[in-house]
Amino acid sequence: MKKIALAALFCTVFHPAVAATVSLTENFDDLNGWTPASHGSYAHVIADPTGGSGNVLAFASGNSAGDIFSLGTFTSGYINFDYFGAAALGSSGGGFVGISAGLPGTHQWLAGSSPHNGTPMSLVNNGTWNHYSIAFNAANVGAGAAHLMLEQFSTNIPNQAYFRNLTVSDTPLAAVPEPETYAMLLAGLGLIGFSLRRRQAAAR
Repeated sequence: MKKIALAALFCTVFHPAVAATVSLTENFDDLNGWTPASHGSYAHVIADPTGGSGNVLAFASGNSAGDIFSLGTFTSGYINFDYFGAAALGSSGGGFVGISAGLPGTHQWLAGSSPHNGTPMSLVNNGTWNHYSIAFNAANVGAGAAHLMLEQFSTNIPNQAYFRNLTVSDTPLAAVPEPETYAMLLAGLGLIGFSLRRRQAAAR
């Protein structure tokens, strides 16, 4: 029974509750899947400056009407991503996420970190990573399919808004754990297993 309980715990931790269909996975190893705005782009990829593993998307300056656009287009679903906004920004600017019919074209901002943006969701600038899942529909920009668009807005200070672990799916997705988190979970499960074996040995 204890082995069954341990196996159930393992499955709960490592198996997603819902099998989602994912049409885009972007870890920002590079920007090969993206194209700059026709009016110029400040997007670049840097090693995660917050101590995490892998790379993040950052911006050398602010922009408007989109800074980079996905080469792929999407009809509807959820944009899932991690966002880090510098605490010094407060509510004066930061990252924005939206969809666009062109490069740029008719577009809709879905999430942003300024109070005047009027987006359905606000991105928090608190100096830590936060995870978001945002519903979108290309019909809202008069298109059968739309590009994703990202930018840093209302501040020209470099690298104030970071994005990582971006996916497009048909259902909302939870945050992707860091490798260190997986290691801690495995270590914890190992300790539980060791404790159970000791108890079984003592009971004999």
